[in-house]
Amino acid sequence: MKVKGVTFSEVKAKALADPAVRAAWEEEHREEEMQAMLNAMRLKAGLTQSEVAKRMGISSPAVSQLEHNVMNASLEMLERYAAACGAQIKLSFR
Repeated sequence: MKVKGVTFSEVKAKALADPAVRAAWEEEHREEEMQAMLNAMRLKAGLTQSEVAKRMGISSPAVSQLEHNVMNASLEMLERYAAACGAQIKLSFR
């Protein structure tokens, strides 16, 4: 008996048809994008987490926590992080 395989795309499409699953997936995707943005900002500035921490006046572990838990960060903290990296945050609404 031959078993038909299921592609990841098919499984993903079926899962994302559920509104609750889609909302959770979109939230996680936004968080990953924000984490990548902070990391890219820091690397573009040529800074380590310790250097960013020193410029912000906080501890290195606090910078690490900010980068990994970005969705819970305040706008003020994100602006301070950006300033430490020589950048600015620009908000837009769709």
